Amino acid sequence: MPPPGALAPARLHLILRDRIWDTIYAPLAAGLGFAADHLNRLQFLTIRQYLTLVFTALVSLLMVLAIWP
Repeated sequence: MPPPGALAPARLHLILRDRIWDTIYAPLAAGLGFAADHLNRLQFLTIRQYLTLVFTALVSLLMVLAIWP
């Protein structure tokens, strides 16, 4: 507060932090951004690389299902 008789306006400076956002959502958003940046390479594969990726994923998923109890 300004002293009595001063013509300067009173100012209030307040900083609020959302702890839930800082502990849960901010790291999650950073991780998703990191994954999106690295998975962006998949958009620019050649057809041969893409088919190899899909075939490898299919074989690995079938192996998981064959081993699953």
